[in-house]
Amino acid sequence: MRSSTLRGRVASVASAAALLSAIAACAAPVVEPTGAAQANVRVMVKLVRSSEDARAIADQAARVAGVAVSYAAATSPSWHALVLRCADSAACDAAIARLRAAGTLYQAVEVDGRKTRSTS
Repeated sequence: MRSSTLRGRVASVASAAALLSAIAACAAPVVEPTGAAQANVRVMVKLVRSSEDARAIADQAARVAGVAVSYAAATSPSWHALVLRCADSAACDAAIARLRAAGTLYQAVEVDGRKTRSTS
């Protein structure tokens, strides 16, 4: 009986380790396979019309900004954090300017934190 209990515990530990490995893989940052450096800027936008639809907010921001946008978080139905993924710092500056010019959509667009460069 002892060996079957030990085998059961070993199997449980192995299952737990596999589960933790799967969770860690999901939490790992996604690295996009590009050869050039990329600038990422986190911005806070205040919507003219409140919304809680993260996908719609990010998609609309991407269309306006002209760069890839991912949704980061909401602080309220009006304020949302987005990450702009640009080819370089100048492209992010231009994307932010386009967001700020869209006054019918955004009451405010503020840079949240510093621009970061990541290489793949």
